[in-house]
Amino acid sequence: MPKAASLRRLARLEAPTDLPDGSGGTIPGWMPVAEHWVALQPVSGQEVYEGMRDAARVTHRVLLRCPRSLAPRPDQRFRIADRFFPIRAVFDRDGRGRFLTCLVEENT
Repeated sequence: MPKAASLRRLARLEAPTDLPDGSGGTIPGWMPVAEHWVALQPVSGQEVYEGMRDAARVTHRVLLRCPRSLAPRPDQRFRIADRFFPIRAVFDRDGRGRFLTCLVEENT
């Protein structure tokens, strides 16, 4: 189990939302939900070809401690500085609700 002292990065949890476009319609966007101190651990990486260019896809494990009411969901993402990490899965490693693990993917 991680120690609280290892949670050194401040991550903003964001949820998808519709934002006004100024013409009476909406556009997809992101809204801040909460901020969490997290540990970010790289897991794997691969090179991919996307949209006529080479890109890298890196998976990470994000460890955090938070109340259930602010727990992340797979339709949300973490933002750390100018990096975005869409959440793919969330689970409680020991079933005690103290720490959550999120599997995320960063596209660069």
